[in-house]
Amino acid sequence: IVVFFHGGGWVIMDVETHDSLCRALANAAKCAVVSVDYRLAPEAKYPAASEDCFAATRWVAANASSLGLDVSRIAVAGDSAGGHLTAVITQMARDQGGPDLVYQVMHCPVTDYGYDTPSYGANADGYMLTRESMEWFWNHYLPTPEHGAETYASPLRGDLSGLPPALVQTAEFDPLRDEGKAYAD
Repeated sequence: IVVFFHGGGWVIMDVETHDSLCRALANAAKCAVVSVDYRLAPEAKYPAASEDCFAATRWVAANASSLGLDVSRIAVAGDSAGGHLTAVITQMARDQGGPDLVYQVMHCPVTDYGYDTPSYGANADGYMLTRESMEWFWNHYLPTPEHGAETYASPLRGDLSGLPPALVQTAEFDPLRDEGKAYAD
């Protein structure tokens, strides 16, 4: 089972924008994919998205057997803000006694509230995702900038021990590249 969290800076996009990706993932991996429709900011600020995604992951684990799915093989995955939620949910599952997750897959994840990496400097402008757009997303997501220091807002700052194995994909010309690499390291 893959529990999937869509990207969109916690503000835009939804399960419909990521439907073809989830279908492709289900077909390629030969698994069930549960795409989570979490609440979006700014109407539902941090930690609403994390709470929704964790509740959905717990629901999948609690109901997997009745759905004919293997509860011992649950992975979480997401892109961009969904990659952020993936990292957060793995920490929440470890910290709160389950469910047991076997893998985490993150594509271009947001893992830290900060704009001080070399990739933020080199890729601040001119590409699809910019520093300015990331600041806009964070400003809509966080109730206050101080919340950015919290572990579940910036999972890179948390304890990364005892987490399931991870596949972390980054993009060369992405402001998020270095924080994704730091999480993988």
